[in-house]
Amino acid sequence: MEKLIENILKKAKEDKKVLAVALFGSKARKEPNKDIDICIILNKKHDNLEMSNIIISYLGIAKEKVDLSIFQQLPLYIRMRILKEGKILMVKNESALYDLAFSTIKEFDSYKKLYYMYLKEVGNGSRKNIIKN
Repeated sequence: MEKLIENILKKAKEDKKVLAVALFGSKARKEPNKDIDICIILNKKHDNLEMSNIIISYLGIAKEKVDLSIFQQLPLYIRMRILKEGKILMVKNESALYDLAFSTIKEFDSYKKLYYMYLKEVGNGSRKNIIKN
């Protein structure tokens, strides 16, 4: 497993589009016998097709044992979880990473009230009422 991560990091260091690589999920939380989730953080905005092509270029290295994601393609609440719980494995430009983190936090701040309200309603069983209607 560690060799797989090393190979991904080696490719990421040479990839001009990559800003950083983070480990997240169960492995980052040091839970035993879980899969490996790795997030590739890009250095600027790319369209979805280009981001998909980037992730495809890493899949040959990762095989089936690693779940790879691109930070910019993930839902906002997962990006926040990566910022909170993730472990940065490699970063090329810390200042740019902080800027991206700050803009993500700002974006989540304007969205979090609705997000937490939704989670509360789902927890209260309101989702069943929504589905029935």
